[in-house]
Amino acid sequence: MVVLAASICTRGGRAIISRQFRDLHKDRVAQLLASFPKLTSSGTQHTTVEDEHVRYVYQPLEELYIVLITSRQSNILQTIDTLRLLVQIVTSIVRVVDEKEVLNQAFELLSAFDEVITLGYRENLSLSQISTFLEMESHEEKIQEIIERNKELEATEERKRRAKQLELQRKELSKRGGANGSIGSHSGGFGSNSGGFGNNSGAPSYQPPMASPENTRGPAYNELSVSKPKAPLSGKGLKLGKSKTSSAFDNIRSEIGISDESPLMSQSAQSSSQISQQQNTYNSAPTTSYNAPRSQATSQSQSSFENDGIHIAINETVSGELGREGGVLSAELKGDLQLRIADPELTKVQILVDTADNALAVQYKTHPNVDKNLFTKSKSIGLKDPSRGFPSNNQQIGVLRWKGVAKDDDMANQYIPVSFSCWFSASDSGFFDVTIEYELNETFQGKLTDVTILIPLMSSNVHVNSDNADQAWNQYDDSIEWVISEISPDNNSGSFEFAAEAEAEEEFYPMSVKFGVVSETTLCGVNILDIVSAVDNHESIPFTKEVSINGENITLE
Repeated sequence: MVVLAASICTRGGRAIISRQFRDLHKDRVAQLLASFPKLTSSGTQHTTVEDEHVRYVYQPLEELYIVLITSRQSNILQTIDTLRLLVQIVTSIVRVVDEKEVLNQAFELLSAFDEVITLGYRENLSLSQISTFLEMESHEEKIQEIIERNKELEATEERKRRAKQLELQRKELSKRGGANGSIGSHSGGFGSNSGGFGNNSGAPSYQPPMASPENTRGPAYNELSVSKPKAPLSGKGLKLGKSKTSSAFDNIRSEIGISDESPLMSQSAQSSSQISQQQNTYNSAPTTSYNAPRSQATSQSQSSFENDGIHIAINETVSGELGREGGVLSAELKGDLQLRIADPELTKVQILVDTADNALAVQYKTHPNVDKNLFTKSKSIGLKDPSRGFPSNNQQIGVLRWKGVAKDDDMANQYIPVSFSCWFSASDSGFFDVTIEYELNETFQGKLTDVTILIPLMSSNVHVNSDNADQAWNQYDDSIEWVISEISPDNNSGSFEFAAEAEAEEEFYPMSVKFGVVSETTLCGVNILDIVSAVDNHESIPFTKEVSINGENITLE
């Protein structure tokens, strides 16, 4: 098979673009294309015509023709197969086939023609291979772009860090300036008194010297140091980092089953870890984070300073596997209950727990110092020796843990209250139209926040068709992340549509799902009814409560 030229022309035979693969002058090609419409007939279904010199193999494409000019001795079947491949390439590059779009994409089309045909002979290539060749992606270029992006992020964060440092220094100087101003005013008063002493020198009198500011403030400062530990000025600056670190430690404790009575790190190690975490926060690529865990960490940090009584923290994490066509295939949850007491007068207490009648077959385990029989009989958490009392060092103590594994569909749907359905439609150009729908469980009355679905991709060639303002997405080289700010009973369903390059549906799996839960109780129904005194006739005691529920390690297979 010898292809002399591949052209796109109008119905009248005027050439728009043309690529010659043999020694043909452009005037000769224009002459052949001009005579081509005269040979075609509207009453026939053949797409090949011949004259005394060449053969035309063509295909109408809206108002244009794609024409292959070959020798009369060429293999007609191979020529038709080559023409079909060229048509697929043109439709994939030019979305609307008209003269203007063809001219705009002329260089891309001619490059594609060169990839398909070399010296008049067709290369054995597929459409996906040609698309890869046309992209001309460079691994070194991508690495360089990542390095440049990281440098920009580091420079931005360094600028923010220095601005924050300057702000702290400014506040420090303003505080010192205020103290110096007060000293100056005292000095001025002393000078005026001295002047008065000089003017009234005739009447002998004695003016006792005023105490220096250091001597005046010293006792109050010492008293404050004894009554309350002094917080450094930079403590407010590290407040957010500390809460994130402590939240991460709490999650690790709950996952690996380590009690809070044995600290994971020393105080100095925690401080160095906090500083290191703040410095390295922006070294990775930006991703969508969860608002719920962030607010929980902040509330934990605030409560560590504001707690003056009893505080209860309930943490729960759910993981599992979702089906492609909706429903939950498997689910498992783990949780713990943390007690923190700041008032030594409130250590001898019992915690009344609601476990929803254990309807979900959840296994509970109490701390070794907690009376297990008391919890089994009355769902109350109290010490084996009530005369001892819980520690009052304002540190979290794990007193109860639980674990549940879904044994049926109803239980699994309550553990993971959202399901996803995936729809795929293949197109001729090597793309898939993907639609992902979500639906909230009808029995769930809480809210899911910051729901993210991470979808793997074969390439970064993707187009999102989403008009919902509440939806957001982050696109990466090998994945796309769909972010839903909130799913509630009032907004219990939605969808996300995009088109991506792929050869099969399996290339979009497995997907990864994460979310936060806003609810008064946990997913298995654990809640705090009341906290009562263990010695004063079970008198009710005020307390604060915090519930943190997160969905992690959830895959959509």
